[in-house]
Amino acid sequence: MKTIGRSKRPAVSSTAIAVIIVVVALVAGAGGYLIHSSAKVSAPKQKVTITYFDDLAPSEATFMTKTVIPMFEQEYPNITVTYVNEGASSIVNSVKVLEQGGNVGPVIIGEDNMVIGELLYSGYLMNLTGSVANSIMPKSLIPSMTGIVSYEKTQFKGIYFIPLRANVPLVFYRKQTLAAAGYTSPPQNLSGLMQAAKTIYSDTGVKPLMFQGHGGASTPTELFQWMVQFGGNPMLINDSGDVQTFQYLWNASQYFSPDYTTGYWGSYKGLASGKYDILDYQWPYVYNELTGPLAMNSTTLGVYAGPAGPKIQAHIIGGDVLAIPKGATDVPALVDFARFLLSTTVQRDFIVDLSWPAVNQAAYTNLPSNISVVYSAIEQALEHPVFRPPVPWITEWNAVVDKAWTQIIVDHASYSQISVILSSANQEMYNYLSTTYNTTVANAYESGAYGPLVPS
Repeated sequence: MKTIGRSKRPAVSSTAIAVIIVVVALVAGAGGYLIHSSAKVSAPKQKVTITYFDDLAPSEATFMTKTVIPMFEQEYPNITVTYVNEGASSIVNSVKVLEQGGNVGPVIIGEDNMVIGELLYSGYLMNLTGSVANSIMPKSLIPSMTGIVSYEKTQFKGIYFIPLRANVPLVFYRKQTLAAAGYTSPPQNLSGLMQAAKTIYSDTGVKPLMFQGHGGASTPTELFQWMVQFGGNPMLINDSGDVQTFQYLWNASQYFSPDYTTGYWGSYKGLASGKYDILDYQWPYVYNELTGPLAMNSTTLGVYAGPAGPKIQAHIIGGDVLAIPKGATDVPALVDFARFLLSTTVQRDFIVDLSWPAVNQAAYTNLPSNISVVYSAIEQALEHPVFRPPVPWITEWNAVVDKAWTQIIVDHASYSQISVILSSANQEMYNYLSTTYNTTVANAYESGAYGPLVPS
């Protein structure tokens, strides 16, 4: 893995980041220490009920509770699974409450790979290095997930989380609208996207672009990918690539669907009804929703990895990782469940039924032909992966970026104020780190030490 630092600065090596993040952030005040003892695995000897936390969309949660968990319980009759569907931040809080109460119990979590750092840096996760990780991990991971495991070992000197499912946002569009505007294929770069939006709006009077603009976590997540494609370091918020991103989006916002201010990862129904024509980055699971209940088909629905940025092509890798809270009981039962979720059979079911990119490489063998369209887009996106660094202050970063988004795009500040607003956001983030941690961490941040993780 390598990180992208400030513009005109050399990339910071993994070793340097390890020193900054692990030594500075943890020892100097991140609020916890990583425990490097390994858990041991042995076969469960009695009936046990385990609790599994994850953050899933309704259709995904239904598949988990109605299909996956019953399959597991049939195979492992001594283990019952209680599923708890919570938001990523709520899972963090639930684990903290269990840890602080000293009564974790048999708990395993599927946590957003962008949020797991909040638990990792606080010292709430079990070190799975050794027999636990070896028992859970499939023999082969897809390349992007191999990269994140290698990064984890380098940065944190152990394995505290294991990839469960990959996720990569794709761009969906109405084929008939683009065809009527003279396009035989969707825009392949951002200048082409702007021109297509202008043409469609001129022809139809419908503002064609949908953006995840309601705030929360979805807007900063999407902006992260945009800023990386402009060559920026999104964690800094105000370097030259970040500024250029907001300048582009400021201009593009004249073509945003009026619903963009409420758009989030679950917004896709408007594409089927014609309220907008280009759905700007949504998780692949909506392909099944659009072609199923909403009756779009191969004639009307297009999907691709999306237009390349002016500097690089980059696609943010989301999804969940599996982790076990420190102090959890009945670890063998938790390991059985984790290994089942990563098995070839279940991972293949994730692909076919949920359009999830599996992390188990073996799951991709002999897939049904009817899912080849969305998977060709996924494979293209996975060739250019980028990860957000698992810093413990990602929630604060989200809030600061969202505020800048609101000022610049939603409230439509003047174009000349874009760089000023982003510099103010950078300063706000620096002040937060200085106050919450110390000036060493804040100065490391300002030097560009925390940046996008790109597999090398």
